[in-house]
Amino acid sequence: MIKVSLVFDVFTKGIEVMKRKRNFILAACFLCLLLSGGRMIGFAEEIHPDKEQHLTYEINDNGETVITGGETGSSYFNGNNGYLEIPNVIDGYRVVGIANRAFAYRQDIHCLRIEEGVRYIGAYAFAGCRHMDTPSLGEGLQAIGEGAFRDNLFTGRIVSRGDVFLPGSIMSIGKEAFDCCSHLQYMRLPKYANIDSSVFEGTPWQEERDELCQIRGDCLVAINENINQVLNIPYGVTRLANEEGPRLLIDDVSRQTVYEEIILPDTLTEIRGQSLEGIRVKRIEIPGGVKYIPIGFLGYGEVSELVLSEGIEVIGPGALSNIDGMETICVPGSVRRIYDNAFAGCGDLRRIIIPGTVEKVGENVFDWCENLTEVVYKEGIQEIGCGYADTRIKRIQFPESAVRIRGSLAYAGKLERVYIPAGAVEIDNGIFSLREKYGDGSITVYGQKGSRAEELAVQSGYEFIEVESGDEMP
Repeated sequence: MIKVSLVFDVFTKGIEVMKRKRNFILAACFLCLLLSGGRMIGFAEEIHPDKEQHLTYEINDNGETVITGGETGSSYFNGNNGYLEIPNVIDGYRVVGIANRAFAYRQDIHCLRIEEGVRYIGAYAFAGCRHMDTPSLGEGLQAIGEGAFRDNLFTGRIVSRGDVFLPGSIMSIGKEAFDCCSHLQYMRLPKYANIDSSVFEGTPWQEERDELCQIRGDCLVAINENINQVLNIPYGVTRLANEEGPRLLIDDVSRQTVYEEIILPDTLTEIRGQSLEGIRVKRIEIPGGVKYIPIGFLGYGEVSELVLSEGIEVIGPGALSNIDGMETICVPGSVRRIYDNAFAGCGDLRRIIIPGTVEKVGENVFDWCENLTEVVYKEGIQEIGCGYADTRIKRIQFPESAVRIRGSLAYAGKLERVYIPAGAVEIDNGIFSLREKYGDGSITVYGQKGSRAEELAVQSGYEFIEVESGDEMP
């Protein structure tokens, strides 16, 4: 009986100890839940046929998992230690993302594969992983956070330019996400992603993007049926065109929308004719990387404010013609040539300044700008073509630098006086005579005695008034 009693006492005490330990464990679990704000923190050991690795994770209020860190494993397939795979399901929980700085500055990560369905990579999640090969990112990935892969060498190479690095599901890439990835030589961008302009700074791809990144008009299909107030063309687009030919990039739905602004990225280097024909927008800025503006780019559309950036060199024939709503425009000093009919038919245009850096202004540039009252030609322009038909211009003062004046002043029915410098020795014979032929009123010609201007004025029966060189007309 004594032995049985002793055994019973030991058994009873053992049960009490186990109860106390159980209560302690339960209390610890409750405390963890309390401190994590309702999120469960887990540790998982995933064992697959080709690798072993340990991952830590958090479970949010929606029962979804975010990977917070873990160990790398090895792959039997390539014999590579430092293999990291982010699964889309772990311990029965769906993995939606990778936490901020989860694997930052880990030098033991050589290969990274993220399975399909993981939606985001947090800020600086893999920053400084300098021995990482080019990662494999699964379809379904929507966002890459700020500095996510910053300072990675990407020591591997992409086999061909057809390989997919960024999946088409990507919608946004944060600033400096691939900054200073010194081996990143090629990148095929998703069609509609919102990509910060600093994403690829310090990479060979960034330096050569104008040559390598030939994303053309097919990436702009998002313009169709897009009724957002601001239309943001993705960063990385280099051509505003369409590979299938002259088909317009906007449809009838978009053409009825009045956009607050269309933002063209500074990666843009080429615009092809009529690509935004008929668009209605309050403000659009053409970046300086575009050297040539082609015919009909914004033709028959409505633009309240058109900004031409420094860097543009040529405004082509009819390039900015037949645009409503544009009252004034400033031509940047980088422009060297303005071709015929460049602004013709812009009915609301009232004033324009042509800088002296322009070497040649074509003919009929301002025809049918019915509200145009002033064209200012700065010193330095050498060749100017006439063309002010159906405008409200009353006076024209050609600069002293002008050597050649082409075309006729016919149809400039409101014109009353014109100044032509003595240096303009090449003037078309019909500059005044055609006015008489088509019944336009008489004008007064100002210039220097003995000049070509005086000769043509006398031949046409117009009054000639001698003024000193450089004097302003009254």
